[in-house]
Amino acid sequence: MAVAIGKFIWDITYACPLRCVHCYTESGRRPARTLDRDAAMRVIDRIIAAQAKKVSISGGEPLSVRWALEAMRRLHDAGIAVTVFTSGWSMPERTAGALAESVASVAVSVDGADPAIHDTVRGRPGAFERGLRALDTLHRVKLERQASGQGCYTFGIDYTLTRSGAREADLERFVAMAVERFPGLDFIRFGAVIPSGLAAEKDFEDSELLSIDELVGMIAVGQRLAAQAGCEVDISVTDVRYFLPQPGISAVDLDIAHIEPDGALRAFPIYEAKVGNILDESLESLWPKVRAWRSDPFVVGLMESVKTMADWAHTARSLDMRYGSADDQARILQRRAPMRLSA
Repeated sequence: MAVAIGKFIWDITYACPLRCVHCYTESGRRPARTLDRDAAMRVIDRIIAAQAKKVSISGGEPLSVRWALEAMRRLHDAGIAVTVFTSGWSMPERTAGALAESVASVAVSVDGADPAIHDTVRGRPGAFERGLRALDTLHRVKLERQASGQGCYTFGIDYTLTRSGAREADLERFVAMAVERFPGLDFIRFGAVIPSGLAAEKDFEDSELLSIDELVGMIAVGQRLAAQAGCEVDISVTDVRYFLPQPGISAVDLDIAHIEPDGALRAFPIYEAKVGNILDESLESLWPKVRAWRSDPFVVGLMESVKTMADWAHTARSLDMRYGSADDQARILQRRAPMRLSA
């Protein structure tokens, strides 16, 4: 019997021009592991066969992959809502035009209100301006297509909240700038950095990971920003409590599959544990392994112990070292502590 999975997250490459201090996948610092085109199309066949409703394409920088647009178009033509997450490092007009035919939504990642913050978080000078230029291009293509009666993506900004980038005054001026510069913008989403990958490291936890109370306070900030903007842009702050263990809700039934660039299937999004590779085994055989990992008493006990962001970071570190591959464990042990951003 075919397995049905509602949403897939597919990191199609770990290649990236940036060196983000909180990177969940250590992209740009490790082998890209990008599949060739034929293997990628086989992954797509499996996603389609699983009756997916949504697919999030990420990385690394997904638009650096030669077959990325073809892959997104195939998923889109199969009736799947595709969202692509990009740094905006490179966004030629032809790429934006192709995205209009291939995805439901484009999210450009911005992690600071200005170059001083964003470029430090992203680890490369010029990243902020390149991201804004990408938004300029996406905006222009959307307006041109709307004027000619053609459909197009929704597009917006995903702003990851670290302590350095979460000052209310900075967020206020960033929203004002974005709304003025991109009047066709569909959304600005503020979301807490998740303790995964480099963002789970102890030094990052101590310096940049916001607490639950701070993040709950950000919800009110988001409401004020939306009221001040007074426009049709959807401005929101994700309530991080949604991601914490909920009474009566089991992670076993979470309807999300996370695929790594080489086709490896994670047992759970954000943690390093793998159950196999979808190019070698069917989802019908892999999905029970996913559910078994999520119901393992050790895993359940750690997840249910999470009450704070610090707990969550500790859990991520523990699960990654216990269940990560030998390569994962060696890479984790060799990590240098992320640079401290806060004054």
